[in-house]
Amino acid sequence: MKSKQCIEVWVSPEGAITVAAHGYTGNSCEEATRFLEEELGSIGRRQRTRDWYRNHRNTHRTSNDTQQEQQT
Repeated sequence: MKSKQCIEVWVSPEGAITVAAHGYTGNSCEEATRFLEEELGSIGRRQRTRDWYRNHRNTHRTSNDTQQEQQT
């Protein structure tokens, strides 16, 4: 079951902005929030979630498996 996708934006009393993307896998979260990054300015820190790393490892394995299949 695919989880619901949403983007949350918090603004602290000091003006610091935090953007969190939920329900996205791999780089799709960065693609979904790119418009906010472009409008809000520079990124101070990027913290990736467990879903990003899980998908990134699976993509890497799939790529290696495909390369091995092509060589045989």
